[in-house]
Amino acid sequence: MKVEYERSGCKQFFKKHKNEVKLIKHCIEEALTSQVETGMTKVKRAASQRVNGDCIYECRVNLKKTGSARVAFIVDEHSLITVIYISSTLQKDAFTHLLERNLKENHYSA
Repeated sequence: MKVEYERSGCKQFFKKHKNEVKLIKHCIEEALTSQVETGMTKVKRAASQRVNGDCIYECRVNLKKTGSARVAFIVDEHSLITVIYISSTLQKDAFTHLLERNLKENHYSA
């Protein structure tokens, strides 16, 4: 499975943790690929909005020495995983608020 990162929603997190970007991407790719392959048992809907018709999901990912983060992503019909937002905010409702604000600011289509 291939994992891509949307610049607008991931840039700030990667900038904050610029020395661990490679490790963070590895952890995220491993966790999301595993979730998609096993039926997304630890994944929840992140927002009521859709991106290009695809549901937005989120899950918590352990990033080793960086700590934990919540990751919002979509999975298209070709099993391409696109990470649209990463945040160290772990509380679900606060994360959802930040995600929806990011979606609105970046003019994602519903």
